[in-house]
Amino acid sequence: MRSLQAVLVAVLVLLAVAATTDAAWAPIPDRDLNGMVVQQAGRFAVLVHDITRRTTLVFVKVERGEMERPAGGGLGTNYRLVVTAARAPGGSRGRYECVVWGVPGSRTSTWKLLGFKAL
Repeated sequence: MRSLQAVLVAVLVLLAVAATTDAAWAPIPDRDLNGMVVQQAGRFAVLVHDITRRTTLVFVKVERGEMERPAGGGLGTNYRLVVTAARAPGGSRGRYECVVWGVPGSRTSTWKLLGFKAL
C-alpha cells in the first residue's frame, strides 16, 4: 500500500512540475531563429509597430528570442524576440524587443503585438 502511495505522490509531483514549467519562457535555439514562424513573428511585430506608430521601420532580422507555450495546453504561443530593424531602406539600424502572441499556422489577423520597445 505504501508503494502505491509513493508512486501516486511521485506522479502528482511530476504533474505539478510539468504544469509550472510548461508556461516558462524557453530560449529559441539558434538553429530555429531562421525558421518560418519565428521570422514571420518578427516581421509581423515590426510591420504592426510601423503601421500603428507611423514609423519608417523595416524588418532586418531576428537576433534572438524566447517562446512561452500556454499552460494547460491552450492555443497560442508567446514570442519574445530581439529584432533588428532599419529606418527606411538604407537608414540607421536599431535593436528592439517585441512580444508577439499567435497560433503558428493561423491567419495573420489572429496574431497580436503585445509589446515593442527600443533597446
